[in-house]
Amino acid sequence: MLLHNLYFVRCAYKYFGDYKLAVRKNQIALVLGSGGARGLAHIGVIKALEENDIPIDIIAGTSIGAFIGGLYACGIDVNKMENIIAKVDKLMVAKFLFPKLFSPGFIDSKRVAEYIRTLIGDKKIENLKIPFATVSTNLITGEQIVFKKGSVVDAIMASIAIPAIFEPVFLNNRYLIDGGLSNPLPISVAMEMKAHKIIAVNVSPNPKRIARKIKTQKQEEAKLSFKKLPSMFTNLLNDYTWFSSKNGSDMKKDPRIEIRNSAPNLWNVFFQSFSISTNNLMAQQLRYAKPDILISPKVEDFDMLEFYKGHEIINCGYNSVQKAMPEILANII
Repeated sequence: MLLHNLYFVRCAYKYFGDYKLAVRKNQIALVLGSGGARGLAHIGVIKALEENDIPIDIIAGTSIGAFIGGLYACGIDVNKMENIIAKVDKLMVAKFLFPKLFSPGFIDSKRVAEYIRTLIGDKKIENLKIPFATVSTNLITGEQIVFKKGSVVDAIMASIAIPAIFEPVFLNNRYLIDGGLSNPLPISVAMEMKAHKIIAVNVSPNPKRIARKIKTQKQEEAKLSFKKLPSMFTNLLNDYTWFSSKNGSDMKKDPRIEIRNSAPNLWNVFFQSFSISTNNLMAQQLRYAKPDILISPKVEDFDMLEFYKGHEIINCGYNSVQKAMPEILANII
């Protein structure tokens, strides 16, 4: 009788133990959004989750989120990622940004693909220990293309192919561009992968926050330029401003207003336009696909190509998770 009871207990333990493991499998998904260099915050997010013993069972990423998520799914730990980013300086970024002549993209995509391959090798998505998916956009139809199998390098390259910066990636008889144009925060993809809980990381700040940052920068530049003007020219400007105001002109007394209202540069126009489109699309998608936790690191102070500021950006991601940890523990675990 005693042996029978012991056998029953052992069978019950094994059954419920296996059941618990089955429930845990693929439970928590980490969704990493697009955002250029701001996406380095994803590294800090993963680091903080690991330190707090929050498991990552599924990863779905778009653009820079696909890159960081792909590295992690391939077994590259956060410490190695931090070491890689620490070596990135302005010269390295400039080399990658060096124009490729007579090409539909500004950057040599083969050079970037080979760099990624040196980090992770020629792995297949279906062979990774962590289920992984990336999102790209069909250049012709505009529909999202989800990669859940095939070459990790190809999937990442198709997801990060920002128009005019990278040339489109030709795969399976389709030209593919950046996934941020169809699904900048692929929560819906994580849902399709049967995730029970979803932590999403948005690193594409509201365009108004970015605009305020650009305006502040221009004001500082204007103040500096104004201070450098010779006193004679400064007096002339002041006299002209006073004369114009006396004659009913709309010109304000501060001559720096003309500098502050100067047009933004080419890069600001391009990336601000990209940010506006992705944020509008993201807002629409969040109405129908809501994560359990939405983390938005404060990365608006960084430009999309400032990869050489990786340490600061990573810390933004890390701090945002630490701040949200009570909510994560209450809603995820």
